[in-house]
Amino acid sequence: MTSAKNGTEPFIQLDKEKRWYWHLDPMAQVSGPRSSGKTFFLYYLMLSVAEIGADIYILDPKRSDLSSLRFCYPDSLQDSHVATTPAKICKILREVTELMNQRYEKYFQSATSKIGADAVELGLQPIFLFFDEVLALIEEDRKLGKEAEQYLKQIILKGRQSSVYTVISSQRLSADTLNTVIRENCGLRVIFGKVQEESYRMALGESFKKLPRAEKGVGKGYIYLDGQGWQTPKAFEAPFMDTSKMDIKQIFTDLLANPHKVYKE
Repeated sequence: MTSAKNGTEPFIQLDKEKRWYWHLDPMAQVSGPRSSGKTFFLYYLMLSVAEIGADIYILDPKRSDLSSLRFCYPDSLQDSHVATTPAKICKILREVTELMNQRYEKYFQSATSKIGADAVELGLQPIFLFFDEVLALIEEDRKLGKEAEQYLKQIILKGRQSSVYTVISSQRLSADTLNTVIRENCGLRVIFGKVQEESYRMALGESFKKLPRAEKGVGKGYIYLDGQGWQTPKAFEAPFMDTSKMDIKQIFTDLLANPHKVYKE
């Protein structure tokens, strides 16, 4: 699932042709109606970044399947890495934002800082926040929803150099659901299933007036990767995960306990 470009730039293989160089095109948003395959694509991304030894946080205000992955973590990390209530979600977002800023002060704002260096070059552990169903948080508590949005803005705009990333998902994305700054600064954008034309525009970018033909259904739709010279989104089919032959929770548990790579911090 994961590899590196020329031994330096890591990527996630999305299909035979498409790769997400998550350090070069940071942040992701995934959308699609219920039963469109969105959650299983999130699992694929989550397992992929767990494979590289990332520190993974799960924010699930809908209290659905993603939140059940808390039991894959050691007891000591369950409360600090998985949250379902607005207050706890904001707490994790605040703590990760503080960690991001601490990395900037320690590695990029000192007298010995190397110009142009980033967290990958320095060997810092990637941090990934998986935030599922953002709208559920906003609908449950609008005040805390606004607070969460402010933290997300900071991470979206500043996270790359300090190796802090977000993967945001929702059944529908709109200006009411997620701030335009956040949506437009995601290097990976995916939408599954059959939706209204407006939903495609919101998910993929409002500058795209005409989309290519694509099969739409479960695990099928469109993808856009920023920074790869694409003039328009492309048709996309997510990797197939046969849950009759693989235990996602067990694989995730094993990867968290035995990461393939160890970082200095």
